[in-house]
Amino acid sequence: MDFIEPGNLIRFGYKDCVLCEVDQKGKEKRCEDCSGRLDQRDRLLYEIRRERVRRNAGLMSLVYPGLGHLYSERYASGLFWASLIPLTLGLALNVWKGVDAGHLALLFAFGLVWWFAWLDARHGVWEDATPCESACPAGLRVADYIALVRENKPLEALALIHDRLPFAAFCGRGCLRRCERECARNEFSAPISIMELKRYAADQGYAARILPDVVSDAPGEPRVAVVGAGPAGLSAADTLARLGCYVVVFDSREELGGMLRYGVPEYRFPVEALRNDIDHIFARGVVFRGGVEIGRDISIHDLEKDGYDAVLVAAGGSVAVKIEGSGTEEQGFLDARSFLENVRRGRPVDLKGSVLVIGGGGVAIDAARTALRLGAPEVTIACFESLEEAPAQFREIEDAVAEGVKLLCSTAVKRFIQKDGRVSGCEALRVARIKRDQEKAIIPVTVPGTEFGIQADFVIVAVGSEADLGFLPPVLSKSVVDRKNHVYGLCLKGAGDKIKFYMFGDCASGSRTVVEASAFGRAAALSIFSRLCAKDDKVARFKDNYRRRREPHEPDRPEWRVRRAGVRLPVESRHGNFKEINKGFTRECALEEARRCARCNLSL
Repeated sequence: MDFIEPGNLIRFGYKDCVLCEVDQKGKEKRCEDCSGRLDQRDRLLYEIRRERVRRNAGLMSLVYPGLGHLYSERYASGLFWASLIPLTLGLALNVWKGVDAGHLALLFAFGLVWWFAWLDARHGVWEDATPCESACPAGLRVADYIALVRENKPLEALALIHDRLPFAAFCGRGCLRRCERECARNEFSAPISIMELKRYAADQGYAARILPDVVSDAPGEPRVAVVGAGPAGLSAADTLARLGCYVVVFDSREELGGMLRYGVPEYRFPVEALRNDIDHIFARGVVFRGGVEIGRDISIHDLEKDGYDAVLVAAGGSVAVKIEGSGTEEQGFLDARSFLENVRRGRPVDLKGSVLVIGGGGVAIDAARTALRLGAPEVTIACFESLEEAPAQFREIEDAVAEGVKLLCSTAVKRFIQKDGRVSGCEALRVARIKRDQEKAIIPVTVPGTEFGIQADFVIVAVGSEADLGFLPPVLSKSVVDRKNHVYGLCLKGAGDKIKFYMFGDCASGSRTVVEASAFGRAAALSIFSRLCAKDDKVARFKDNYRRRREPHEPDRPEWRVRRAGVRLPVESRHGNFKEINKGFTRECALEEARRCARCNLSL
């Protein structure tokens, strides 16, 4: 059973056989056509085909209820839905004595049958998911990789995470942890430390120094250019490389990672951890061309001449949003993204004086804590939102306050005050509440007469960012490829017919978290590949024969009600340096925390 050896799972992709109930893996009869044995390329092709079958089944059910179910080999359901139409019509005709309320109700039921048959056919087989899996934007099988950690199999857990998410190191440090908010353990005590367990699997798995192999049985087609080396672009490149495509990633910066590399401070996400994630992506054969800007160094026509079949635009939010009344850097005004990028590049600003950070998101918190580490004597954050409404993670806010950042919630800047050509502070108002306009932009409702002053020698603005698509020719039209995942096809002025253009990521959906951007990138890659390539029918014979092996349910224990916490750098040791704060779980702590899992997936 070499195919489920830990190293081979990293090299060739995860296989469901690891947790399958079959004793003799790969040798029993049900294993012959099981989709759980597919390699990484066929595994994705199987997923593409399953989505294609669902889409076609929905269209066929619009013609007549039940046809789509029969097409997708759901024969019992198909016969059920197909029989409801003649039964409903027959009932209406047999009691027909003129139009009355009863007949109208039957006709309405006739339409409902058609509608529900379409919904059921389009959805496909209903697959039960745990609350944590449903909450995860990437759809990670959380309970399964926790089970692998519990069995002391971190390499297998990392392979399972990489099946849907290439950024295991980052998401083990900076995820929003929606899964933990939905964890069943919330009903009894505290949720499982899912993010920390993901980090443990990533740290232990990467320490083995085993890299994925290039897909060798693929033709290397189509040739795809990805513009943007951020989370969405790299996730799409990773997925396309798994499918056997020849992928080249272009970025105007010299190094990979986008805002993961230049926007997240070292104390949260060390460069070495980013390299681990990126090395696993580019070991699949992805090519990187850094310092190349589309439209300046290379044109759209050059890409067409080089034989690319598609260009995927995944530009991130690189242009900072300015606020009214702000000035230039010489006047003491900085935008948070440029400020953080300069620090990561080793070109920090000399902050001699108090600092005011405007914004309530994670970028604002990062900028404030970075300013403290650079020696700013006083750092204040002012934001429209109340403490409960602030978009930043509460844990990050707590850390910022513990390190010495002053927090002014429900505060709006009225005007800036300048002295001798530099900012010296601002006049602010209290905010009673916030509302949103039609474009979902925040509009503060201030309280008249509550003006007060804030002293500041530097103002860092962190109120959002926008994508810069000026490198593209004029867009003549935009078509929807995948509305759910914000994937669009582009028709560009002057572009030929040989090359297709697509847009996704932050430039299509607005600013998103890393895990959301990664999920959009993966979905975009699958949608675009299904359009570029002919149907691969060799996976049609495979069936979903995988069944998760059973485990005994153990009663709740008092010691399981205590949530484990990883080692953290003390507050007094954080000033003046960028040492990583969260050190992660030890082996014993990870195993104890994994045992707390309620194993919801075994009850579904």
